[in-house]
Amino acid sequence: MTDKIINAAVIGVGVGTAHIEGYLACPNAKLAALCDADPKRLAQAKEKYGVERTYTDIAELLRQDDIEAVSVALPNDLHAPISIQALEAGKHVLCEKPLAINGDSAQQIVDAAAKSGKKLMVCFNYRYRPDARWLKQQIGDGKMGNAYFAKAGWIRNSGIPGWGGWFTRKSRSGGGPLIDLGVHILDMSLWLLDYPKVKSVTGITFAEFGPRDMKHFGGRLMSQQANRAPGAVFDVEDFAAALIRFENGSALQIEVSWASHTKAGRDDYFVTLYGSEGGSDLYVANYTNVDTVVFHSEEGGAPSDTRPALPGGPRVPSGHALAVDHFVNSIVNDTEPDATGEQGLALMRLIDAIYESARLGAEVRL
Repeated sequence: MTDKIINAAVIGVGVGTAHIEGYLACPNAKLAALCDADPKRLAQAKEKYGVERTYTDIAELLRQDDIEAVSVALPNDLHAPISIQALEAGKHVLCEKPLAINGDSAQQIVDAAAKSGKKLMVCFNYRYRPDARWLKQQIGDGKMGNAYFAKAGWIRNSGIPGWGGWFTRKSRSGGGPLIDLGVHILDMSLWLLDYPKVKSVTGITFAEFGPRDMKHFGGRLMSQQANRAPGAVFDVEDFAAALIRFENGSALQIEVSWASHTKAGRDDYFVTLYGSEGGSDLYVANYTNVDTVVFHSEEGGAPSDTRPALPGGPRVPSGHALAVDHFVNSIVNDTEPDATGEQGLALMRLIDAIYESARLGAEVRL
């Protein structure tokens, strides 16, 4: 523990709300400033959170010498340019997922971090949930044995975000649910497996509902062509799946959707692991944090299930709050964040390969 306080700022107060609340809860951080291009939204955030200094110009914010760290919580296509700008200005950077819209842009951020000597962390907030941390500990203790196969996914019935905005425009988002939801589940799976090196991928994508303006957040099921904004674009997938083979012989199957004909209201993610000495099911339905994980093994030749008593309910800090706290403490203690830029880069190279495999209709080897 230390009394050192890090002056931080959040760039983007939409998605950045979770970062704001994380800094406010962190004992080693002071939320010194907010930045957003929308003056109205910025004023609302200033009043709500009591932050005195606000900026609509990112360059002006980054010229402030007292700001030591920033969260970049902007549309995906802005992650690389703004993160690089912040690193070059001498700021530590916590970047929202995905690190960038593709591997080449992610590489540029990682290179800028190495040159600057500042911390770069990707906000993979689902890693920090108690259930994921508990499962990571079981694997680290050797209880899984050889984890040879994993199944993971995030399936929504209805939840295409921001139809016609940046989420559904590939040039700005980089893709659909694979890069939006899949990036979380891929990271969690790879993190649990110690980020094995990818050998090959076979991917497939579909766009069955988005092009018909169906299944937005809010449950719209019928076409609403007349409500489309002028110039609105949907050129991403709304469902993706892949089989990923690793160089160590293990494999991962993943499926993700923004929209599908499944159980009403479904918005669930899962990671199932099969190991030589044990297995596990982590299943989170509609963002719950209660009774979400079980470990399977054998005792005396009979199946045995372990369900941990983990903290749950609304009082448990959010994954974002815990990620922000970890980021701040990595600066205070000069340690490497555990969600590194290099892992964010590896994940983007993998997502690139899945999209390329889907485009080619063939396996892609890395």
